[in-house]
Amino acid sequence: MQPDRGSDLVVAGMNPAKSLGASSAFARIHRGTTFIVFIDGLIVLWIGFAFASNLLPESIQGITVGFLAILNLMVWNGYKNRAKWAYWPGASIIGLACLFFGFNVLISILDMLLGNVSSILLTFLIGWATFGSARRVMFHFNPSYSSAYFSTQNDGSNFELEQGEMLAACPTCMAVLAIRPNMLSISDRCPHCQSPLIDPELAKKYGMESEE
Repeated sequence: MQPDRGSDLVVAGMNPAKSLGASSAFARIHRGTTFIVFIDGLIVLWIGFAFASNLLPESIQGITVGFLAILNLMVWNGYKNRAKWAYWPGASIIGLACLFFGFNVLISILDMLLGNVSSILLTFLIGWATFGSARRVMFHFNPSYSSAYFSTQNDGSNFELEQGEMLAACPTCMAVLAIRPNMLSISDRCPHCQSPLIDPELAKKYGMESEE
C-alpha cells in the first residue's frame, strides 16, 4: 500500500468509478454532512429550548432560543458554503447531538434492564444515530476532508490509481484506501483509525504472518 496515498477518501460502499469527476467523493460527503449539521442543529435547538424553559426567566427564554436558532442557521449556511469559520462549529453541532444520542442510548439500555423490552428498537435506532454522528465528527479530523473543505480550487478527489492499485474500504472505519492487494500484509493499518486492514483471526486462519 502506498503510505502517501492512504488518506485518499471516497464514500464507503460506492462504486469507486462513480466517486471521481464532477460527482466527487468530497462533494457527496460534504452534502451529506451539511444535511446532518442542519438536522442536528434542530436537535441542539430543542435541547436549548428545554434548558431555557427550565432554567431561565420567561422574559428571556424567547430571546435565548431565537439567538440559538439564528446561530445554528448561520453555522449551517456557512458550512454549506464551506466558510472557514464554520468548519469546527459545524462539527461541534454534530458532536453535541452525538452526546445527546449517546445519553439516550444509556437511558434506553437501563430501561431494557428494568424489563421494558419495547426499548430494544428505540435503543437500536438511537445507537445507530450515535454511531453515524460520531463518524461524521471523525470526518473533520481526516486530512483529505479538511484539505478539500478549505481548498478553493479543487475538492481533493482528483487522484488516479497507479498500476496494480485498487480501492478498498477499511473494515473498521469504512474509509476507502488505494491499496496494492499483492503487497497487503497483516501489519498494514488504516491511516485514519489505525485498525488492522486484515482481520487478525482471518489472517491466522489462512496462515498469514506479520512482517513486523
